[in-house]
Amino acid sequence: MKRFPEKFDKTEGAILVALYEAPNDAYSSYTLAQALNPSVRVSTPAALASFVDTRAGTERLMVRGLVRAGQRDSGADGVYFNKLRLTPKGEKAAIQHRETLEKTKAALSEAQKHAQSVIDEMKKHD
Repeated sequence: MKRFPEKFDKTEGAILVALYEAPNDAYSSYTLAQALNPSVRVSTPAALASFVDTRAGTERLMVRGLVRAGQRDSGADGVYFNKLRLTPKGEKAAIQHRETLEKTKAALSEAQKHAQSVIDEMKKHD
């Protein structure tokens, strides 16, 4: 029976790719949120929202067996994780997700080129 690739929301996909592309970095929930949202200033409401979103995405991936944490702690913002790593299943999912992103970007680029050529052709006949 053919298995369909797993689907990830924007946050989950970004987490998988970030962890895959930095295999020796020991991300925490906080540093991962900062890496995924570099324009967000620390100690702002936007930073807290980014942290909460990243933590929730990480927890969803943990439930699916794709991410594991070396340590779970509690702080002012609630539970957070240290030493986040991909599981072997998570590594496979990250590779597949990254390939899907690359194919989607290439298809979008091709569609934009085609759309522009149609627009250019229509302008010739105006």
